[in-house]
Amino acid sequence: MSRAKKTGEVASKQSAKKKATKKKAAKKPTRARARAAREQAERAGRSAEAEAASDGSVGGESEDAPGGRDWSSSDTLETRAERDPVLAEIVAKPWTKRVGLIEGMIDELRAHPSGADLRVLVERLLALAEDEKWEVRRAIANGLVHVEHPLFEKLAERLENDANQYVAQAARRAADRRRELDREYQRKTDEIDVVASELQTLRETHGEVVAAAAEKLAEHRYKLLTNETTHEMRTVVAGLLDALNKLHAKLEGSRTPKKHYERNLGIARDWRAFELMLEDTKKLVDDPSYDSEDVDLGELVEKVIELVEDALDVPAGVRVVAELDTRPGTKLHVPRSRLTQALSSLVKNAIEACEDEGTVAIRTAMARRGMVRVDIVDTGYGMAPEEIQRALLPLVSTKKDDQHTGVGLPLARKIIERECRGDFEITSMPDEGTTARCVLPLGQDDGF
Repeated sequence: MSRAKKTGEVASKQSAKKKATKKKAAKKPTRARARAAREQAERAGRSAEAEAASDGSVGGESEDAPGGRDWSSSDTLETRAERDPVLAEIVAKPWTKRVGLIEGMIDELRAHPSGADLRVLVERLLALAEDEKWEVRRAIANGLVHVEHPLFEKLAERLENDANQYVAQAARRAADRRRELDREYQRKTDEIDVVASELQTLRETHGEVVAAAAEKLAEHRYKLLTNETTHEMRTVVAGLLDALNKLHAKLEGSRTPKKHYERNLGIARDWRAFELMLEDTKKLVDDPSYDSEDVDLGELVEKVIELVEDALDVPAGVRVVAELDTRPGTKLHVPRSRLTQALSSLVKNAIEACEDEGTVAIRTAMARRGMVRVDIVDTGYGMAPEEIQRALLPLVSTKKDDQHTGVGLPLARKIIERECRGDFEITSMPDEGTTARCVLPLGQDDGF
């Protein structure tokens, strides 16, 4: 459900890799299974390290654990606080302040931090779940729904069995919601698999022409439905925002202390993710007209890297590089802004697939006559064939969070194929990375 960095002694790593290799040989993993296998191997390595440390042997250093050393499950809150200055600072504060800081940590989880930051946040919450004040533990319990990490079940079990009934009830409610979200995600992906299978059966039984006609009809109906739905949803959202703004104005003029409403009302008024989904959906179904122009390929690649690095908090262990195998001054004949948007989206996806460590390369080369190839290649966790099919379906994100609308990849494909008059293809294997290939027309002076 989340990510963690490689750690532990060489022997522990080799043992963990053997386990992961055996699992992969037994059953070809999907992206979610591949990620889970890596996390299991890493936890095995950390357990071996902790055991070696308890025997007096020299243990490995964890790069992202607070204090530079992994935490043993037997450590007390006080022991962990000694290793983590931030945790120690939280523990030293009055319980009312600790509750506020924990709510801030939950807000950070809502923003879906990177693997290393996520692990540290969840481990601190796991430590604070031993806090003597039930109010502190309940604050953590209320935030369980936002914990997308392998430690979720351990944290949930501890809080669901808490001696205080208020903590236990809050934990059960939040944990049940988290599990329901996971089940809903699995149901959705299962339904997509069924549709993809039926389309493939149609193609094999009646041929490519019939299958293409069915896809075209489905796409037309999807556009009609989406346009109507987004219009209605925007109307509802506008009414809700207006009501929330009026409520905020009333509360501001009352004697009600801000601490009782400001945070929750602020969350309710933050519709950015929802607005992003509506906007991306509109872009996907619209067929706007953009004028093509000759665009310098090298400058375009530079611009894309610059935009992505400015927009994303790229992990220190991820490199984004340009590998141009085309002559300087090579131009494409494309709508500049739309292609920039598509390539930026593909590079962003590639960076996220690398999690905390890896390489994303933008490679260019000449393709067939009058065309140039632009590949976005990453060394991330990769995808199985069925996951590629799902990822290309609109409004279906393979990432289990509310920050990904499921529109980015289908929109990039639409821009490449329809607006740039090019070709788009994705190749990938679990644990072996992904390549998004864009074949685009050369500029008019280059033989277009």
